[in-house]
Amino acid sequence: MASLCTLLSAASFVVFSWYLSRFAALWLTNGELHPEMLLLASAFLAGRYIFAHLESRSNYRAGSEIVADIKKELYPVLLQENELDSTSGALYMTKISDDLKPYFAFFIPYSVATAVVSILLLVICFFLEKWVALILMVSLFVIPVQMAVIGIGAEAIHKKHTGLFLKYSAVFYNRLKTVAEIVNLDNLLPQYRFLSRKSEELNQATTQVMRVAILSSAVLELFVTIAIAAIAIYLGFSLMGIMIGPN
Repeated sequence: MASLCTLLSAASFVVFSWYLSRFAALWLTNGELHPEMLLLASAFLAGRYIFAHLESRSNYRAGSEIVADIKKELYPVLLQENELDSTSGALYMTKISDDLKPYFAFFIPYSVATAVVSILLLVICFFLEKWVALILMVSLFVIPVQMAVIGIGAEAIHKKHTGLFLKYSAVFYNRLKTVAEIVNLDNLLPQYRFLSRKSEELNQATTQVMRVAILSSAVLELFVTIAIAAIAIYLGFSLMGIMIGPN
């Protein structure tokens, strides 16, 4: 049901764009006004939001059912293998359900919807304008591969940062527990220099993680911008008659 509503929502938006562009083209080139096209575009735009609303409700309902089934299966196991009483176990299961519901109700459905809508728009573009479809297809394959490569590097850096954070947290906690001995042994300045050095290393590791996050966003925006610019240049040249395309 949710996938069907997703396809209908995307198709409604495509048809809305088609009628709106036809209305604008006839108005600007021939000076003709066709209110029926504008009404049809408005109807399909309203349909797009109606189908998107139905899709969201269907996803939320399906996610709630999945989480409820997990809760039913996990609760008896939790009571048997844990020392928690029934009240504490129910509260713990409620917390788990609240954490899992966004994953099943939003993340997975929208990930599937992104793939389905992208393929649908790509197929439509191949029927209408193959060169635009080729540009989008290249972007469709290049961007995920690039993001995957960056994600692998980000995962390694994040694991390193997490290890340093746990290690240095233990060091800082140890120094806090022994602060009286450090003062009595007149070892405050060496320990201050030692902790400052470790803190600087941790800050550098955090900065590396942030750099990878910024790089990931920048690369995504770069390829999207290049794809949009290429499509705009092609459509502009074809409209001026310089390239083969819509006139």
